[in-house]
Amino acid sequence: MITEISDNFYRITLPMPFRLRHVHAYALVDGRDVALFDTGMILPGALEKLEADLESIGCSTGQISDIYLTHVHTDHCGMAGILQDKSKANLHLSEVVHQVHSHFQRVDELIGQARLFFTKHGVPPRDVEAIVEEIEDVSSRIPKFEVQSLLRDHEVRRFGSRSFEVVFTPGHAAGHVCFFFRDERLLLAGDHILPYIPPSLSPNIYDEVFQPLPSYLQSLAIIEKMSIDTVHPGHGNSFSGVEERIREIRAHHELKKEALQKFLTARPKTTFEVCSDIIGNAAANWDDWEKFMALNDTYVYIQALKHEGVIQETIQGGVLCYSVG
Repeated sequence: MITEISDNFYRITLPMPFRLRHVHAYALVDGRDVALFDTGMILPGALEKLEADLESIGCSTGQISDIYLTHVHTDHCGMAGILQDKSKANLHLSEVVHQVHSHFQRVDELIGQARLFFTKHGVPPRDVEAIVEEIEDVSSRIPKFEVQSLLRDHEVRRFGSRSFEVVFTPGHAAGHVCFFFRDERLLLAGDHILPYIPPSLSPNIYDEVFQPLPSYLQSLAIIEKMSIDTVHPGHGNSFSGVEERIREIRAHHELKKEALQKFLTARPKTTFEVCSDIIGNAAANWDDWEKFMALNDTYVYIQALKHEGVIQETIQGGVLCYSVG
């Protein structure tokens, strides 16, 4: 489905197999040139759907001159490689996202780093290998592509008669960016702000200094100060009232953090143990991906509590443990 969100500016809704069932790409048209913001996921029929939607407005994938990526999760970048092959488009992303993409292209190194990271957080060998399988599957869906330029925070880019500002918004993913069209007061938000659910937050297994939740909350504060009439997200309906949505998301994270803190005591626990305590018997009905996401979620809130000085981190037998001081 294709929907015009502004003059010669379109939202293209594409399929994906995960819980949200869809992802949006955005096409900005200037004469015979098209700038595509995110690409959707490489799935049977997805490219044909994108081609048909572009054809319905008199364009083709061969006219895509520029691809701008908010981040390199597979549902947002999956067709970047094939579209670049077809159109020779210039591709633009942030330097951190470029680094993340490079990690996914070196799968053996990525798997080795993942084994070290999750073992250090108390994940048993069998569960580590389940995580490795999930990472291998994700890696297989992230394409090779050539990067023509690295985006800088708050820089202004032009496409035809329009200009837009690059806004760094790490949290959901390291290096995540949004695109702000100031004249139209619209934000292409990627997965930074969604209308119905709070975006998941991701650790950077190569950079444990990176704090997903504090970084995300700081990013929300930046967006909150901008004059935005409409948010166009990567999933769900476009919406107004961004300040109210930000308040809801902040409250959600505060409640989640407080709930997790109750599972921490004077007895040191690993991230895996805390996660297991939280999900309990429900884990029996969860697939490996859901367990992986729950573990990431637990890590994010534990690190936030450590960052705030509420809990302390110790090392026992080479494994990181957390307790109330």
